[in-house]
Amino acid sequence: MTTSPGAARRARQQRSGVTQTRILDAAIRVLVDRGYAAASTVAIQNEAGVSRGRLLHHYPSRDVLLMAAVGHLARTRIAELPSRVDWPDDPIQRIALATDVGWSTFHQPYFVASMELWVAARTNTNLRTALLPTEREIGQTVRRAVAGFLGPELTASPHYADLYPLLLTSMRGAATTYLIDRRDPLTDPHLPLWRDLTRVYLLGDNASSKRSTNGT
Repeated sequence: MTTSPGAARRARQQRSGVTQTRILDAAIRVLVDRGYAAASTVAIQNEAGVSRGRLLHHYPSRDVLLMAAVGHLARTRIAELPSRVDWPDDPIQRIALATDVGWSTFHQPYFVASMELWVAARTNTNLRTALLPTEREIGQTVRRAVAGFLGPELTASPHYADLYPLLLTSMRGAATTYLIDRRDPLTDPHLPLWRDLTRVYLLGDNASSKRSTNGT
């Protein structure tokens, strides 16, 4: 049976997509396990099990590949989180869960990989210039995900726009300490503070009384 040109093209595209995903996943593993300096294209192609020609066909340079890998991870892991969690209707319970889920994202390979690129970009002008648009895109992905965590009713609060960058920078700053001090993030003392802060910003001053009533 003869395969139609359209079917053959779709099959090639599917194979190409599978190869790209394998390369991107391998790039994240190498970047996280070995750091930016050791994340060479040779190391990544060996980890992915592809030829050098195949890797360079998709990604012509190491930095382009690493940025694509971080962006891929943010889109596939963070962007889909809101739809993968059974979010409660009660706003206080939802805030508590959203805080926990948001905090957990800073302890995933995405965050470690991003930090590797950020530190390298400090002294690498070309990397810094190339990284900025990727980070802006990832920032929008994270912003949409957090809005999905909290839901439209809570994000409709006039104080949400002020709360979001405060939580983001606070969690990111706290998470960087875990890169050298390996401990259980679920016991972090900031978690109760972030929950309370979110309640007050989004629900008002009566959030504390609601908290005690619901026992959360």
